[in-house]
Amino acid sequence: MKSVQTSLVTNTKTHETSSINLRPPPIDRHKSFDEDDFSAKSIIVKKANTTPMNIVSYSIADLQMATGSFSIENFLGEGSIGRVYRAQFDDGKVLAVKKINSSAVSSGLCGDFIGIVSSISQLHHPNVTELVGYCAEHGQCLLVYEFHRGGSLHDFIHLSDDYSKPLTWNTRVKIALGTARALEYLHEVCSPSIVHKNIKSANILLDADLNPHLSDCGLTSFVPNADQVNFEPS
Repeated sequence: MKSVQTSLVTNTKTHETSSINLRPPPIDRHKSFDEDDFSAKSIIVKKANTTPMNIVSYSIADLQMATGSFSIENFLGEGSIGRVYRAQFDDGKVLAVKKINSSAVSSGLCGDFIGIVSSISQLHHPNVTELVGYCAEHGQCLLVYEFHRGGSLHDFIHLSDDYSKPLTWNTRVKIALGTARALEYLHEVCSPSIVHKNIKSANILLDADLNPHLSDCGLTSFVPNADQVNFEPS
């Protein structure tokens, strides 16, 4: 019995010693949607205070020329943090320019604007509106985004014209899932996580194929009453 006990103790110590340097296998994050939605490596979004290098820095003069001095003809809509204008540049490219309200800028956020822009510039997802450039001159803060010809989901539902067709059930599901994937990306893939806090149909933009693109991501600092999450019914 003593020899058996000695053998068991020896085997246990050997097993414990050999297990000290072993690492547990990686645990895959649970994905509530398709496995192919995200790459194998998580995309880490970090705050940066340096000028972003992967987007264009526009001047006020550039944006005035492209928007017709922010004319009413190029006005696309107005949200809680500013107005959006259609901008057409000399090379034929069409973009959307968001002019942030002076009330938000005057709150002292203009000094942090470049850092906010740098963080937003690192957001890359098929269902998140891509930031193309920015402008920070003369106390003005403007963001330049890709342009989606379908307009917002709110306008598509409530301001349809004779040429518009009602959304089919499959299209509605596609828009809902695409928006949910965008939120999952912001919450679970980005590090640190980004909470939108201003979800509404006006912030869901549609392209020519009615694919959804969530806008105003990462702009919580400019949203009034940002401590309250806003879910606006369509």
